[in-house]
Amino acid sequence: MFETTPPDRVPTIEAAKDLRRWRGVFAAVVLLTSVVLVSGFLANQAAVRRVAQSGTVIRHASEAQRALWLEESALRGFGLRRDTAAAPRARAARSVAETHLGMLRAAAGHEQVPLVDSLIDAVAAWHVDFADAVLVTGSVTRDVAVAATDRFDEVSRLFDAFHTDAFSRSGVLRLRQARMDWSAFALILVTIGVAAWIFRGVALALEREVGRAHEQARQVEAQSAELQQQALVLEEQTGQLEETTAELEHRIDAADEANRRLEETTVFLDSAVASAPFGVAFLGSDLRLLRVNPAIAALSARPVEAHPGLTLTDLMPVLGPRLEPVLSRVLRTGVAESDVVVSGEVPASPNTPRRWNVTCYPLRPRGRPPTGVGVMLLDVSARSQLEEQLRQAQKMEAVGRLAGGIAHDFNNVLTVIQSYGEMLAANLDPSAPGHEEIEAIRGAADRAATLARKLLAFSRREVVVPRVVDVNEVVSGIEGILRRLLRQGVDLEIRLADEALLVRCDAGQLEQVIMNLSINAVDAMPRGGLLTIVLSGGDERLDAAATVTHPAVVVSVRDTGSGMSAEVQRLLFEPFFTTKPSGQGTGLGLATGYAIVRTAGGTIRVRSAENEGSVFDIILPRVGDSEREPESRLSPSRGTVLPEGGETILLVEDEPAIRSALSRMLRSGGYQVVEAANGGEALRLAEETAGAIDLLLTDVMMPGIGGKELVQRVLAIRPGTRVILMSGYTDDEDLRRDLGAARYVFLQKPFTAKKVAATVRALLDAD
Repeated sequence: MFETTPPDRVPTIEAAKDLRRWRGVFAAVVLLTSVVLVSGFLANQAAVRRVAQSGTVIRHASEAQRALWLEESALRGFGLRRDTAAAPRARAARSVAETHLGMLRAAAGHEQVPLVDSLIDAVAAWHVDFADAVLVTGSVTRDVAVAATDRFDEVSRLFDAFHTDAFSRSGVLRLRQARMDWSAFALILVTIGVAAWIFRGVALALEREVGRAHEQARQVEAQSAELQQQALVLEEQTGQLEETTAELEHRIDAADEANRRLEETTVFLDSAVASAPFGVAFLGSDLRLLRVNPAIAALSARPVEAHPGLTLTDLMPVLGPRLEPVLSRVLRTGVAESDVVVSGEVPASPNTPRRWNVTCYPLRPRGRPPTGVGVMLLDVSARSQLEEQLRQAQKMEAVGRLAGGIAHDFNNVLTVIQSYGEMLAANLDPSAPGHEEIEAIRGAADRAATLARKLLAFSRREVVVPRVVDVNEVVSGIEGILRRLLRQGVDLEIRLADEALLVRCDAGQLEQVIMNLSINAVDAMPRGGLLTIVLSGGDERLDAAATVTHPAVVVSVRDTGSGMSAEVQRLLFEPFFTTKPSGQGTGLGLATGYAIVRTAGGTIRVRSAENEGSVFDIILPRVGDSEREPESRLSPSRGTVLPEGGETILLVEDEPAIRSALSRMLRSGGYQVVEAANGGEALRLAEETAGAIDLLLTDVMMPGIGGKELVQRVLAIRPGTRVILMSGYTDDEDLRRDLGAARYVFLQKPFTAKKVAATVRALLDAD
């Protein structure tokens, strides 16, 4: 409807361009004229100053000459007529002449300076030859008068020459001034003519612009009339829109009010559910969660928004199976059930038994069958019990961290001792000197390794590899060790079961628990007695607060010793608690065993009385024979000699002593070893090493790039590389979970050279 640049405005735009062009020409002419006029004015002023200077020079020369005439006349009167008044007049005239000569010297131009200097020298010579002689002697001789006359004539000629030169220069300067005045006048006339021509062009351009402006104004008036007509149409349409808008605003206000009331109701209900001090959950007809409040989320250890679509069993495996039958019954009958008491552990506190009072009620729309179930959980656990459990958990965590840190450094030292000890023992004949001492060192290192495993098991930072094992085989395997632990007067009786008793746990840790209990039993029988280990299967409660039994395996360690009081039994599994004399016990054996059994999903039950002996029952969940796993290819039989190899191994260990021991052992087996002290150096070597890297043997806990990250980055560079991780312990829970699930091959520190060689060879030979 509107055009930004109408076609009829094109001539006007061109005229404006012409006008701007003329204005530019005029401004240039004016600027040039101004420059010329200023230059002429400055030149004229310079000429005027030079003419004035020429007049000044002539005046000083005339005054100096007149003063010399007066001095010469006074001197002749003084010398010839003896006029005493003539001498002062001569001196005054001389002073005036010298003054005007000095001023003449200052005012003369540089081209006149030589002539002025000659004049001044001639006057000075005349004064010396005549004036001074007359004033001194008071008389004038004929010869002196003649010579003075000649000298004075010379001075007069010099004055005449100077006057002639000065008048000549003054005339030249005046002639130049007159020429410059005429030039300036002519330039002004030319400028006026050019300005008139420019003004004429500007006037013609303005005239054309005025004509075009009149034409444009006519067109604008026509467009204005059209716009007024369109404005009338728009006003009519605006009135209709205002009526429609008012109606819409009324409807929007009504909807906003309804939404506000609905939002207030929703916020109130949300606040009521969220603020409830007990757990509230709503489930659909399929018994899947629709909504929970923060109290339920706190029990499941998940955010509130992660619950919809899950079942109670998904959230809390212990409580869900007990509540779901009740929920199904309420949904089926439509009758609420209250005072349902359940107890057990929840994901938020897996090691803390708790008790709840549960109410289940149907969600029944008006006049319809139930479409869901509501659940309210009220925690009725004693506050004192919760506080005690909290203090116990904090104490166990602090001690566990301390124990794990100590065991980490301890395992590194033991790895070096065991590796070098085994290599020395392998190279020495049993009858050679020093062999017995080396075996003693190895035995001490083994005992220290056992203590380190206790610390790690207690701190739960030991990397365990749980597998399905037969408890009969585990106990049979350590029977020889147990008999060596017995003191004189103590007998050992082992009763194995007639059937396979399969459990899922780490066999080494289970051996450790049985040996710890056996050692305590032997210590409780200082005067001798009977140590009995009985294996059996049956249904047992795997938790003290549980009411349901499960298939379990029971390992009973019984003694006929002094027994324990109730107070000792209460503190029995406390870390560092011991009844042995100072220096004879660490207080970690039972605490470590309890932690191991709890990690395996079981428990330890104690029955004892003073002077009646003690019975420790290790209760573990039993698994079926179908879950038995094939024997690991990385666990060769004891004494098996593994073949050597020539593959390339990238060894990464931040402890120099361990790295050196492993490097020597692997090189002695024929392997090509590339050593790195940290993860960054290992990545560089992985990129730069020529040829294949067959195996990556790396520590887990290293500063900077840790073992787990290093494995991922090396495999990205060299996908076919085999991996063995080694560590005394790890703080990475995800890594411990991966190791426990056998996702990586793992070497637990401290290890022997034989164990390393067997693991490396087995992994390299595996498909």
